[in-house]
Amino acid sequence: MLPQRQSHIIKQKTGPDDPELQANLQDALAQVSPEDVIAIADELAERHARLFLNLQSDSASLTSSFADIASAVTHTKANARTLVNYFAQGDYKLIVELFDDELPVPVRVAAFVEKLDALDTRLALELATGLLHNTSPKEHWLWTRWLWDPTVGTGILPLLAGSTHNLLADNLADDYARVGAVTAMGVKFGEGTGLFVDELTSDAKRAPFANSAFLACAYGVYMYGSTSWRLSRDFNELLPSLPNMARRLLGLKKSGA
Repeated sequence: MLPQRQSHIIKQKTGPDDPELQANLQDALAQVSPEDVIAIADELAERHARLFLNLQSDSASLTSSFADIASAVTHTKANARTLVNYFAQGDYKLIVELFDDELPVPVRVAAFVEKLDALDTRLALELATGLLHNTSPKEHWLWTRWLWDPTVGTGILPLLAGSTHNLLADNLADDYARVGAVTAMGVKFGEGTGLFVDELTSDAKRAPFANSAFLACAYGVYMYGSTSWRLSRDFNELLPSLPNMARRLLGLKKSGA
């Protein structure tokens, strides 16, 4: 088991009920509007319909669409290229097995990552959970390194949980289940920011992606706040906007691209 340590983006003993955290979050998230979260959720829903909706039952489509899938499940071009190169021979058997319903999802995710031992574990997790979440967003959740990176103990989920304690398990399958439980906390947290408006949560297409859109925005806020990026107004203007940073984290194109 990894040592229990605090994320570098939070202070000791902080969590969703910390009034100081709530005040800081509310202030920081003022840079993000409900319309931003709605737009990102809409883009995720559109990508789901275009790229992932029939993926589970149509494995043949992987050959023609895998480059787009690789770009969707990880937030850097380098990682997307690594995935494309790994599957360059066109053998998608492991991905087909990932969608096999005979075993519990956490077991399937752990087995998938174990078999992709030539890949960085974080990238294998992003591929597995990105495939599952984008295909069936109501049933499955993401596990990306910006949500929770157990190799260094950082991410937005430790902030919601108050520490890394609730995210650590003895095996990968149990850890995946814990990530899901803490991810669900994001809904309650998001509701307290005023960003979970009716137009977002009552729309059947948007709602399944609302939490992912919000968590990506929240991580962007703390990513800015945990670095020295606010050195000057001129320097800050060179950085991507928070909504576009969230888009990048979710494998989407920046607004206007």
